Amino acid sequence: MTVWADAPRNVILMIGDGMGFEQVKAASLYAAGKEGGLSFEPYRRGEMTTHPLAPDGAKPPVTDSAAAGTAMATGRKTRNGMISQTPDGEDLQTVLEFCKKQGKWTGLVTTVPMTHATPATFGAHAGKRLNFSGIADAYFTRSRPNVLFGAYYAKGAGVTEPKAAGAGYAVVKTRDAMNAFVAKAKRAGAGGTVAPPLVSGQFAAGMIPWEYAEPINVKRKLNYANKTTATFETAPHLTEMTAAALKLLARSPKGFFLMVEGGTIDWAGHDNVIQWNVFETIEFAKACQTAFDWAKGRSDTLIIVTADHECGGLKVVESRGKGNFPEVTWSSRGHTAASVPVYAWGVGAERLEGTIDNTDLWPVMTGTAKPAAAPAEPAAVAD
Repeated sequence: MTVWADAPRNVILMIGDGMGFEQVKAASLYAAGKEGGLSFEPYRRGEMTTHPLAPDGAKPPVTDSAAAGTAMATGRKTRNGMISQTPDGEDLQTVLEFCKKQGKWTGLVTTVPMTHATPATFGAHAGKRLNFSGIADAYFTRSRPNVLFGAYYAKGAGVTEPKAAGAGYAVVKTRDAMNAFVAKAKRAGAGGTVAPPLVSGQFAAGMIPWEYAEPINVKRKLNYANKTTATFETAPHLTEMTAAALKLLARSPKGFFLMVEGGTIDWAGHDNVIQWNVFETIEFAKACQTAFDWAKGRSDTLIIVTADHECGGLKVVESRGKGNFPEVTWSSRGHTAASVPVYAWGVGAERLEGTIDNTDLWPVMTGTAKPAAAPAEPAAVAD
C-alpha cells in the first residue's frame, strides 16, 4: 500500500458522539451568546453523511455508533451492530492498526466505557457490539493501544484492572495517578530513552461524570441520570484526559494516532436533556482546543473534528443569551439520519471540503487510497 508523501505524521480524530449542527449551535449560544463560538468552528469544512450498509435497493437505515465508527475507522461500510467487520465477519483494518504497523503510537480516549462502540471500532473487531469481553481482549492482545483512557462497566464486563495489568498495562484510576504516570514517563524520557507507554485509565464505573452536575427536573424517565457515582474530585475531565494522552503520545519517534470521543453528548441526546447536551459539547470543544494548542506551529499534524451521527433530532428555536440554555425542541429519543458537521485543521484538511461520506476520512488520515467498497447485501437482514 503506497502512502502519500504528504500524509500526516500525527492524526487526532475528535468525535462528538451524537453531535449534529444544532448541538454545536446550542452549545455556542450558551457559551458565547452567538453562533460560531466553539473552539473548532473556525475550521468548518463541510458536512458528512452517516448511513450504514443497506440491503441492495433498500433505503439505508439510520446508523448506530458501531457502523458509523467502522466507516470512519476503516473506510468501509458495514451493518449496524458490527465492530470493524464486514457483514460476512471479515476483519477490516482500522486506522489505528494501520498507524501501529507504521511504528506509530496510538491512543483511545472516551467519556463512556472503553469497550463502547465508537472506541471499539478503532481497536477491535467483533460481530456484535455488545461483546465487551471480546473487545477488551482485542485491545490487550491484538491492537494494544498505548493509551486507553475512559470509563468501565461496573459489573466487570470489558476492560478490567486484572485484564489490563495481566497484559502489561499500568492501571491508573484517578486524575492524580494519571498525571503521575505522565510525569514519570517524561522523566524516563529525559535520559534519551523513549519507551512506548502502555497505560489503561479506568476512571469511573459507567461513565465519566456529567459536566452539568445540577439535578434535572423532568417527569419522564431519564436513562442516563444515575450511570455513575464517580465525581470530578478524582475522575479527570475529557480535556484533562486529552492533554495527558497527547503528552504521552507526542514522545513517539514516528508520530501517533489519537481518537478522542465525547461519548456522553449522545447519551444526553437520547434523554433529550439540553443541559447535559450543552455542557458535554462545551467540554468536548475544550478538549478540541487542547489538541489545537498542542498542534500550534506544527506542519505535520491533522486534526479532524466531527460526529458519528446526530442524536435526538435537536432544533434550536431561540437564543436566550450567553449563560442561558436556548429554547429547543427534540423530535427523537434516538439517532437521526441528519448529516453531521466536519471541521479540520492541518495536513490534508482541504481534502474534506464540501459534502463527504464518513468513509472519506480514511484516505485523509492514512494518506492512502480508499479501500474498495463491499457490494451491497442482496436481501434484507433483521437487526
